[in-house]
Amino acid sequence: MIINSIIIYDYMNGKINQFNFKSHTNILVSEANIVGKSSLMKSIYYCLGYSVKIWPQNWDIQNMMFQIKITNQEREHTVTRHKKLFYIDGRKIVLNEKEYSKWLQDLLNIEIKLKDKKGKFLSDVYASEVLMPFYIDQDKSWDGYLYSKSSDSFARYSNIVRNVLDFYFQISDHFLNDLELQKRVLEAELSNIQKKIEALTLLESEYEPSLAAETIIANNDKINSLTMKYLEKINRLNNSVSPINNEIIEIDSKINELSRDISELDKLKKSYKSRISEINYECIHCNSKLTVDQSLTRLRVRNNLHEIENQINTNKYDRTKLEEQKRNILLTKNSVIDTISKTEGIVKESKEFNSIENYIEEQVNQKIAHNYLSVEQKLINEQYEKTSSIKEVSKEIAKVKRLGAQKRSGIKKRYFELINEYERHFEDVKLDDIEFYIFKEVKGSGMDSNKKLLALYTLYSNLISEFSKVKIPFAMDSFIKNESSSELREKMFSFLSKYYLSIEGQSFFSIIKENVKYLEQDENEYHFVDLKKPILKDIDETNGHLIKAFDIL
Repeated sequence: MIINSIIIYDYMNGKINQFNFKSHTNILVSEANIVGKSSLMKSIYYCLGYSVKIWPQNWDIQNMMFQIKITNQEREHTVTRHKKLFYIDGRKIVLNEKEYSKWLQDLLNIEIKLKDKKGKFLSDVYASEVLMPFYIDQDKSWDGYLYSKSSDSFARYSNIVRNVLDFYFQISDHFLNDLELQKRVLEAELSNIQKKIEALTLLESEYEPSLAAETIIANNDKINSLTMKYLEKINRLNNSVSPINNEIIEIDSKINELSRDISELDKLKKSYKSRISEINYECIHCNSKLTVDQSLTRLRVRNNLHEIENQINTNKYDRTKLEEQKRNILLTKNSVIDTISKTEGIVKESKEFNSIENYIEEQVNQKIAHNYLSVEQKLINEQYEKTSSIKEVSKEIAKVKRLGAQKRSGIKKRYFELINEYERHFEDVKLDDIEFYIFKEVKGSGMDSNKKLLALYTLYSNLISEFSKVKIPFAMDSFIKNESSSELREKMFSFLSKYYLSIEGQSFFSIIKENVKYLEQDENEYHFVDLKKPILKDIDETNGHLIKAFDIL
C-alpha cells in the first residue's frame, strides 16, 4: 500500500489543504514545534481507520472531514472519513468502523482475528489493530510500552502485540485461528453433551423405578407416540412466536423514531440551504413547537450543513440495518407459523386426535422411560465422536504451531543480530536484557527510555519489513520531547536514518528543520513536506476546488 495524498477540510472554520507524498521516505518538517506535523501525521492514519485518542490543541476532528488516496496492487482507492463513517471510492455507500475494517483487510488480502479478554473467543478486529505495528504515535507510543498503549482500542484483546505480530510474521494466521475456533466449538459441544448425560443420570434415578414396561406398552396402545411428538413441537413453536413478536415491535419503534428524526433533519437541511433563520417544527415526541435551534439541540447536531448531512447518513444507515434485521426476523416468524400450520394439520388428521386430552397427564414420565436408553446411547456416541474430533483438530494445531515455531526461530536469530548491531551504534544502551517477543514495560527514564523504545520500534519494523508479506507504510512521530544535547541528537537521528528511514517501501517521519542536518543519508533520498503554521489555509479561489472531493457526503 502507498499513501499518495490527503485532503483535510475544516468545514466549521472554512479551512482546507491537500498534502502530497512520495512512495519512499516522507519527512514532515517545520521550522519549529507546534506547527502541525503531528496533526498531519495523526490525520493520515486516522483517515486509514486508526483510533487516535490524543489530538493537538485546536485540531478538532469533529469539525473535519478527511480524504486519502492510496494505491494497492497498482489500483488507486479513495477513503473519505467523517467522524465514524467511511466512504470508499466516491460511492455513497456508508461503512461503519467495523465494516471499513473488513474492507481494508480485503484490500490487503488478509484476515486478522484476535482473542478478546472477556470471552476468550476469536473476534474480528478494527483498523487500529491492522495498523498497529506500522504507526508510532507521538503522545501514546513513547510511555514505556511497545505498541500496546498506542490506542485505547487495544485493551479489548489479550496479548495484543504478540498476537498481531504472530499474524504478520505468519507464525499464526487465519488457518490456525480457524482450527482453534473449531476446537473451541467442539469443546463447547462436548461440554453440553456431558451435561445432558449427567441430567439423564439424575432422571434415571428419579423415574425408572416407578415405571414398568407393561405400563409403557399399554400407553403406546392409547396414542401414537408420533402424534405426541407433533403436539410437543406445536407447543414449542407457539412459545417461540411471542418473543419474535416482541422483537419486531421493538425494532419497529426504533425504525419509526429514526424515520421521524430523518424527516426533521431533512427539514433542517432545507432550511439551512434556504438561509431561513427561524422556522417552527413540531416535536415528534411531545408535539410542542420547536425553533431551529431547539431542534438542533434535541438532535445533537450543530447548525452546519455537513453536521446535519452526517447525522442523516448515520440515521439512514442505522434504519437500513434495522429494516434488514426486521426482514430476517419476519422470515423466521413466517417459517415458524408455516411449520405450526402444517404440524397442526398432521395432528388433526391422525386417528388418535380425539383421545389426546385424556392422555396428556401421563405422557411425561412414560416419554422419559420410553426414550431413556436410546437417548443415552445417542449421547454416548456423540460424546465419542466429539472427543475424537477434538483429538484430530489438536493434532493439526500442533502441526501448524511447529511450523510457526520454526519461523519464529529464524526471526529470533535475526532479532539478536539486530540488537547486537544497535548496541554497537548506541554503545551506552543495553538491549540484550530485553527478551524476544516479551512485551513488558521498558524500564528507564527520560532519553534513556526513548533510546530503548526507538531501538525496539526500529527493530520490529525491520523484522516486519523482512518477514511479512503485507506492505503498509511505516510512520513514526517525533521521539524527542525533552531537552537533549546535540551529540545525543546526532546519535539518535543517525541511528534513525540508518536503520528506520532506510526500510524498503514508504515511510513517514516528523522532524524540525534544525535536526535535518543529523540525518546521514543524502537529502535527495527523502521527500520533504515543508509545513508552515497554520497548515490548513482559508478557502479561496486557489484551493476552493478541493471541497468538491467531499461531494459524496
